[in-house]
Order: sequence, then structure tokens, then C-alpha cells
Amino acid sequence: VCCSPLPAVLDSAGMASSPCGNSNFDSGLEIKTRSVEQTLIPLVSQITTLINHKDKPKKSERTLAAIHRVGQAVSVAVGRFVAVGEAIAAENQELKEEMGQACFEARRAGDAIAQLTDVGTVVPAQSDGRVTVFSDRTGMVKAARLLLSSVTKVLVLADRIVIKQIITSRNKVRGSLWALHIKKREVSHL
Repeated sequence: VCCSPLPAVLDSAGMASSPCGNSNFDSGLEIKTRSVEQTLIPLVSQITTLINHKDKPKKSERTLAAIHRVGQAVSVAVGRFVAVGEAIAAENQELKEEMGQACFEARRAGDAIAQLTDVGTVVPAQSDGRVTVFSDRTGMVKAARLLLSSVTKVLVLADRIVIKQIITSRNKVRGSLWALHIKKREVSHL
């Protein structure tokens, strides 16, 4: 995720997009707003830690425990995030199905990451005291991409709801101001 201080720009469809050109992977993920980017930075950092752990087939207990903790932290964070997304979906019928699907995908990806980092899937210690891990790097990358994509969808859908509420409030204020203007004109003509 880019941390560029540059403002978002409009693409040909009129959607705001980040001016980030620095992409180390081809995920097909386009982050539409800077606020979404900033929200995803901690998650991207944790997932990057998981994906970039050294590919040595043998790992110390300490390394395994750290990988497991990060995987569990991602899973717990996703669970909390999904709970909020599901609550938003329950309150907004127009986006309920789309938000529900994005939350389902996020939960599925979080569960996959937790499973891939589960210490219970390791082979017992070798004679040198190290443990062999059969890590599925491809599976981790796929789960991470699904997670980032689905979390982005949830955030964008939540932003749509907030924007709709802002527009509704603005229209109410305009209506009230117009009514005051009419009353003022009526009073001034008396």
C-alpha cells in the first residue's frame, strides 16, 4: 500500500484512485481512496510479515510461535472487522447482500490464514531441535489477496453508506434553509 501524500485523482470513470505506482505484486486490487489505504496499512504489514517469513524448511519453536501469533492476530482482527461489517449490513438493506458477501469472503480468508499459520500443522522437532514446517506460500498469498480485496470492499461499501447519509443530511439542511427563506420573505412582506 502506498503512503503517498499526493491527493487522489479521478480516473476515466470518475472514480478517485490513488496515485500510487509502486506495486510489488499483481493482485488486480485497485484501492479507490486514501482513507481505505490508511485503514489497510496495519493489515498489509501483518500479512507481509507472514508471507515474507524465510522459506527455510526448518524453523525454531520461537519463529513458529511468532508466525502463529501473527496469523491468529490477523484472524481475530478480521473477526472483529467482519462483525462491524455485518452490523452495517443489517442496518442498510440496500447493501445487505453485497456487504454480506464481502464479509463472508473476509472471514473465509482470515480463517485460511489462521489455518495456514497453525502450529499444530508442523512436524515434531528434529535432532537439531528445529521444527519442519510445510508452509503453503501460494495458499497464503491467495488468502492474503482475498482478504485485502474483501476488506477493501467492506470499507468502500461502508463509505458509500456514509456518503449517502451525508447527502441526505445536506438535503434536509437545504430544505430547512429554503423553508426559512420563504418564511423570511413572507414576514418581510407583511
